[in-house]
Amino acid sequence: MSWTLRFSLALALTCLATTPAFAAYPKASSELKDIDGERHPASAAFDGLLTTAWAEGESGQGEGSWIELRLDRPTPVQSVSLWPGNLVKGVRSVRESARPHTITVEVSVSGSKEPIRVEHRVLDPSVKGPMRVDVPIEGGEKATAVRITIDQAYEGGLYSDAYIAEIALNFAAGEKPAAVQRHEDWLASESGQKAAAENREDIIGLFDKINAEEFGDRDSLLELMERASDGAPYLRQRVKSSVAAGFRMNALPPDLDAVEALLKLKDSNAIPAIERAALRSTGKVARVLRTKAAYFKAYEQMVGGGRRNMAPFGETGWEKGALQGLGEPLDILIDGFGGVYVADTANNRVQRFSFQGIAEKSWGDQEPDVTDDWFGRRRAFYASGSRPGAERGQFRQPVSLTRIPGKLNDTIVALDAAGRLSFIGESGQVEKVVELDVSPGDISAGVGGEGHLVFVKKSLVVIWGNEGFTLSLEGEELSRWPIKRGVPTAAVALSGGKIGLAFGRSLMMYSAEGFEYGDILAGALGEGFEAWDLCLDEDNKLWAVTDTGFATKFKKPGKVDYQVKVSPYSLEVPKIAVFDDLVFVTSEDRILRADALELKAEAEQAEEEAGE
Repeated sequence: MSWTLRFSLALALTCLATTPAFAAYPKASSELKDIDGERHPASAAFDGLLTTAWAEGESGQGEGSWIELRLDRPTPVQSVSLWPGNLVKGVRSVRESARPHTITVEVSVSGSKEPIRVEHRVLDPSVKGPMRVDVPIEGGEKATAVRITIDQAYEGGLYSDAYIAEIALNFAAGEKPAAVQRHEDWLASESGQKAAAENREDIIGLFDKINAEEFGDRDSLLELMERASDGAPYLRQRVKSSVAAGFRMNALPPDLDAVEALLKLKDSNAIPAIERAALRSTGKVARVLRTKAAYFKAYEQMVGGGRRNMAPFGETGWEKGALQGLGEPLDILIDGFGGVYVADTANNRVQRFSFQGIAEKSWGDQEPDVTDDWFGRRRAFYASGSRPGAERGQFRQPVSLTRIPGKLNDTIVALDAAGRLSFIGESGQVEKVVELDVSPGDISAGVGGEGHLVFVKKSLVVIWGNEGFTLSLEGEELSRWPIKRGVPTAAVALSGGKIGLAFGRSLMMYSAEGFEYGDILAGALGEGFEAWDLCLDEDNKLWAVTDTGFATKFKKPGKVDYQVKVSPYSLEVPKIAVFDDLVFVTSEDRILRADALELKAEAEQAEEEAGE
């Protein structure tokens, strides 16, 4: 195993250097005894273990419930940490039960009649993942008690009882108490080193036992998980007898040898234990463990096998037919032969769907992968439908598509976040790749799209951040020009070799050399929307879609033909393509299809009936 226990002990000594040697007494407004007969007392929130938790037992979601720790002497409390939710099964158990939303931390101070009160909003761990919440305390140099009150709670999916896994009191470093020095001396002693070595041998034995069994050994796996998330048994025992309640969490490092064993076993059941190990750590160790947990999750998602049946027009995921944008808009176009193409950004591929929503073909590396590659930077590991890369046939986050009309098939050109143009020719293969002379860092994720590509008058116009340039179809750069208005949110080809760039609610017309003519919509779309997109249909008629769910067809730019509502709910950074009044819109990793003429007729009929 590559991680040594030496690092675990070093972390333990660092944490224990601020551990007090006195008594503390937990108490709560109520304590739950669940339907299995298991108790969740106040003491469980101060025992240093993340596999136990306090849960209130009152009616409702826990609003008004409190838990406190009384100290037998004035103590300098600098901050209070809590780990909200039931962490036994990771995010799953967090979602099942209620957890704090807004809390009030009250610190009673010796010599003061009024406690220090700090209100704090807690992010939802069912969305953000299991977390540690730190609440700074000013003026808590002589604290005698700490109480946490749940003012508001996130509703549990199955159970209404609110859980807090652990609470820790933190205070500024100072002179070491004698008990702490004795503990450090023991850890460095021959008997302490012997206990550490025996613990390592135990872990190797558990690991070997699991591998020796055809279907593993559940008890051995659970033991490894417990050691990974709550520390080695010999350390837990000593901490329980020598460290006061409320200060044990910081005194128990995760058993990193047990974590390493779990990673080698590649059992997805161990993911919550690795997440708890990260929660128990700080600094570099915590970052490494969080990264490993994220990789493990993505790996298990990928090797677990794809869904056999994918809903038409996509759903979030990495399998064929699924789409994944991680918040980015997914560009869409329709070729002249009925193919619906989507820039499947986070899956590093381009997919083609039929009008019926079935995924027919994809371009990109044909092997799925676990990756953290993201717009030239790094993000949390995730499962991608295609391995990102720089070779022909690979993409790094495709962001925009355009088509070059052909006799037998159209050529589809994809622009990716690495600054490359990939030409999918009439043969159906990536026939050519053009490396653009751009800086990949000039476009970034999370802003609704900064890279755009349009085909106009036998040339390609690339919008890269706040710069535009025109290329021949062979990839030769013909002109380059700054976009003084900033970064457009959408681009569309217009008649006469012009292009339209969206800024705010305006569509500014430009020449292919960058000359600006002015706004050609003149407020025709009205107000009340933010994100929007444009396209041309097969008759070169201009269409627009807004995040309010409306699609608009123009007789000419600035003059509306008709408008229909294609979505009953609001859309996030939509992208549009239209063929024969069939509207296709991507939003939130799915494709919406609507027959605009049919919707128009239904609206007119409803209007007539309302007037009768």
